[in-house]
Amino acid sequence: MAAGVSWAVSAVIVWVAAVAWPASAAAPEAAGEATAAVGVRVESGDGGVVEGVLDGIDRDAVALLTEDGPQRLPCGDVRRLTRVMPAVADPAPERWSVRVVGIDGLTIEGEDFLWGDGTAAVLRGGQRLVLPCERVRVVEWSPRLVAAAAPPAWLAAVPAAPTADLVAVSQGEGFELVECAITGVSPDVVTVMLDGDRIPVKRSKVLGLVWARPVKQAVGMRVAIAGGSLAADTVEWRAGELVLDGQVHVPGGWLESIDFAAGRTVRLCDLPLEKSGVEPFFGGLTAVEGLAAFFAPRVVTRDNDREGEIAARAWLLRPRTEATWRVPPGSRRFRATAIRRAAAASPAAVVVSVRADDGPAWQRGLTAADEVTIDLDVETARRLTITVDFASGGMGCPVRFDHAVFEK
Repeated sequence: MAAGVSWAVSAVIVWVAAVAWPASAAAPEAAGEATAAVGVRVESGDGGVVEGVLDGIDRDAVALLTEDGPQRLPCGDVRRLTRVMPAVADPAPERWSVRVVGIDGLTIEGEDFLWGDGTAAVLRGGQRLVLPCERVRVVEWSPRLVAAAAPPAWLAAVPAAPTADLVAVSQGEGFELVECAITGVSPDVVTVMLDGDRIPVKRSKVLGLVWARPVKQAVGMRVAIAGGSLAADTVEWRAGELVLDGQVHVPGGWLESIDFAAGRTVRLCDLPLEKSGVEPFFGGLTAVEGLAAFFAPRVVTRDNDREGEIAARAWLLRPRTEATWRVPPGSRRFRATAIRRAAAASPAAVVVSVRADDGPAWQRGLTAADEVTIDLDVETARRLTITVDFASGGMGCPVRFDHAVFEK
């Protein structure tokens, strides 16, 4: 049994399996498509946690079977759902040889990719994730270890905004990018239209595919699956299958987590400053040409971050700075992670305080390699103010605010 799974969830899973056994024995499902009970942990916005077997998700609620009986948790109160017990055997990533990238932050790894009759599919372990091909931007075939190490040379040669579909074809030790219109992908060939002719290209020669589609910012709930992640405006759980936006069908055993709060959040980095005031340790520095911008609050991108440029942005404030933002309407809580930006051996310290309107301030001192979580009620607030101040008479250091969001 997986470590960290509560006895309560395990007992409910066993009970569900026992009740479902006669039905499965009478009508066995196709190989690789059988569903199993999925134990989950559901966190609510007020800090509460409920564990049980996932029974359903619709637009209104998450339904669970718990040891205390069925429960329906309003989606508006749910922050995160996490699978706590594998529903199927662990995936075999050593067999995954294809990586699919979408137009909106979607990434999926699997054993193969097919497209026909208007529907695309990522295959894995006898199961398939089905989605509209219009959401696919790149398909990359390569051994998993190579794909994990670095992007292949052909992908690095793709223009940032291609004007036509591209097929990367192997040429001896190199490759060629062929402009065309991709019309289908089967187990044996990739079919393209080139100069008005329909041409089948052997799959053994194809390194990858690129569709000329604009990239969109990922919005909505974040759904993590084994070997990938997706964004969705709507999430449903139907008889052991995850359905996203009514179009994307994911085998239930692939589910890892659903971040409901991501669909109800506003990033602090997407909001303009209403006002700010800066008083460096040596006050005259702001009068020096070029230094005023250095000390002013600014948005930075975290280094070596895998979340993508948009999600990896963060506010950076230096002491002493007081910065104020308007709270988006309907917000319930403000959450962020404050990180002291100085060498681990540096004795520099700062004091961070966060205040909603004129209410009591959340306050912490940051020393050494401190990293603290901020969680503040802003349900009735109109403005949020963050102050980064000197501590113990020292010159202090910058503070970065990661994952700073207002949750509705």
